[in-house]
Amino acid sequence: MDIRMFSGQDGLNYSFNLSDDMELVDELESRGRLSPNGFIVLSVVLGFIMTFGFLNNFIVLLLFCKFKKLRTPVNMMLLNISVSDMLVCLFGTTLSFASSIRGRWLLGRNGCSWYGFINSCFGELLTCAGSPG
Repeated sequence: MDIRMFSGQDGLNYSFNLSDDMELVDELESRGRLSPNGFIVLSVVLGFIMTFGFLNNFIVLLLFCKFKKLRTPVNMMLLNISVSDMLVCLFGTTLSFASSIRGRWLLGRNGCSWYGFINSCFGELLTCAGSPG
């Protein structure tokens, strides 16, 4: 049990960022790093998800715009999910794809924050679109 919980410091946040301490990062990198073949497989899978995810959701958007019969309340929720997923494919998966091709994270700390924001933001849209009310 953590003694700080009872010492009046329970409201403090004791989280930390691993990128601030290079010794921890180097130790973690040596344990969990993918092989070059692993990055190739990851790149192929992410490229497939990115390409077909974007194209399929774009087709849903085009069909929704073309056929007015599809504009029902339930289909509006499905359209919201589709647009959100398309934006994740466009803005989130592309960063993972580019990084997996190079075998390392490319955009530093700001890019990592952007990646987390985009996936959280559009993922939240997916969640909100699926909930009734």
